[in-house]
Amino acid sequence: MKKFLIITFIFYTTCAPVKNINTYSKDELIFKSDSLMLASPNDSDLIQSIITAKIDFARDNEDISVYKEILILDPKNPVAQYHTLMDAGFNYHKKDYKNGQWDAIESFSKAATYIDTLGEPYYWIGRAYEKKDEMDFELPLESYNKSLELYLNQAMREKVILSKQKLLNRKKTYKDFWK
Repeated sequence: MKKFLIITFIFYTTCAPVKNINTYSKDELIFKSDSLMLASPNDSDLIQSIITAKIDFARDNEDISVYKEILILDPKNPVAQYHTLMDAGFNYHKKDYKNGQWDAIESFSKAATYIDTLGEPYYWIGRAYEKKDEMDFELPLESYNKSLELYLNQAMREKVILSKQKLLNRKKTYKDFWK
């Protein structure tokens, strides 16, 4: 009897219909991704669906840890790379010492290479240059101008314009002082 139950169980689990990717909810793809991939480790469509669901979740919840999970599944994923590098840049930028700003500039610059149509990394590069050396006007100005050439949402665009104007005002004040 025991053998019969084991054979029936094996037969049932191996012959049971496999669930179509389209029938998984986003929550299942996100929160059950480990077991789904364990059941179908070579299903590239499933893995891509999980990555897409996780990207949507990370964006909606501003959760950097999910982007890091995505990099485990796909180390070259440009969206996850972008967000993890931007996060690293923000953490470096919060530091007061100059080396922190150089590290921030490096992280923001790398992020800009992953999604080269976004202007936000260049805004933060400009901010880091300003924080690193408040007498440097050209490098931050160049970064702000580059940022304005690329895509920015309206709130970020206004932020960049305001920062650029403040920098130009400071530059003029400095120049007028040394006349």
